[in-house]
Amino acid sequence: MRFLRLIRRIFDDGLTRAAGIIFLVIIALVVFNFQSDLPERYPLFGVFDFLMVPVLFIAGGVVFVLAIWRYGR
Repeated sequence: MRFLRLIRRIFDDGLTRAAGIIFLVIIALVVFNFQSDLPERYPLFGVFDFLMVPVLFIAGGVVFVLAIWRYGR
């Protein structure tokens, strides 16, 4: 019960929710890249798939910095 309250308190802002969602999408995409052979069978899909990891990483960093700045006010 305390853990759920802590999670609710951390993710009470839209920016922190976005950062959490981006983090989960990155994890899911990395697991998909390891488990699936679709990127190797379809090269264009593979380029898009492998390109999404650094793009999401940068987007997550920007969202995280914005959340820190908002929290500092």
